[in-house]
Amino acid sequence: KAIRRDRTPLRAAPSMGLPPPPPPPPFPIPVDRFVEECDGDDPKQAAQCCAAFATLATQVPVPRDFRGATRTLMELVERTGDGFGRVTKESATAAMAALLATVPGADKNLVNRGVVDKLVAASIADEEDETPRGPAAADQEGGGSPETKRGGVNGMGSLTLNSLECIRILAASEHGVPELMRNDGAMAFATKRCDDGDPRIAEGACDFLCALASRGEAQRTRVRERGGVTALAKGLARHGKGNTHVGFRALLGLAMTCAQDGEAQAELVNVPGVVQALLATQRSDDAAMAGIAKDLWGSIGKNPELKKVVMEALRADVERAKAAESA
Repeated sequence: KAIRRDRTPLRAAPSMGLPPPPPPPPFPIPVDRFVEECDGDDPKQAAQCCAAFATLATQVPVPRDFRGATRTLMELVERTGDGFGRVTKESATAAMAALLATVPGADKNLVNRGVVDKLVAASIADEEDETPRGPAAADQEGGGSPETKRGGVNGMGSLTLNSLECIRILAASEHGVPELMRNDGAMAFATKRCDDGDPRIAEGACDFLCALASRGEAQRTRVRERGGVTALAKGLARHGKGNTHVGFRALLGLAMTCAQDGEAQAELVNVPGVVQALLATQRSDDAAMAGIAKDLWGSIGKNPELKKVVMEALRADVERAKAAESA
């Protein structure tokens, strides 16, 4: 083996004359202008500004000084009257999700302002609001997205979808996890929506529980203790056959919370319809989904106390199917 005797520092290889990569373009909206437009009295302008920010945040790096916009977004979520309502809240929560996903420290600012409780309260109030939705309603409120089309941070989802996205991001953040470990309202908000009739909402709720459970054993215990196993099982039973997005997230959450816990497995198999769903998803065309289902079923099969429960659950599912056919 050759030994290098020359102890002079090694030099980096020449760059071959390649120019350095260009810097990213500046963010098109300065934070002071964003705050000014959102703090104004024009709900249409505020909604459009938030929607533009949510879209741009997926294309251009967001400056760190946008942490200063957390107060403005929180106030928009709570603001009502004078044209401020559903559309502005939807756009504000879309912008909030984008801010949480792209700006370090935004989670701390928002958690300190009580963001979780306020998102949950606003979403529940919106779900209970019987005000008509549609183009006319949107025009009266100042534009934006009149219909619930997609969730996430694209500025086009309902308030519940965007709120679930915000707390999902918080479940992976330094300051969000401690808040969610003690906030029972957020857990109840998510678990009640895992089997929602709208599969997008069910997906968002299951995704949040998965994100929290993935943080560690303490978080998995938290999900189990707050009804997460039954909630995820209901989501799988309702949507597992028809929606792979919901089914995959429900299975993933169940695998994390039930694979090594006999009590959780017993809770799981007692949920109506979930045993049939587990069997069906093992034959899914989605290889990842089928693999998780097989592993989870294998763990349940190793629990001798559950064999009788599983057989009873299968018989009950058959009887329910027959009753539904004859109804």
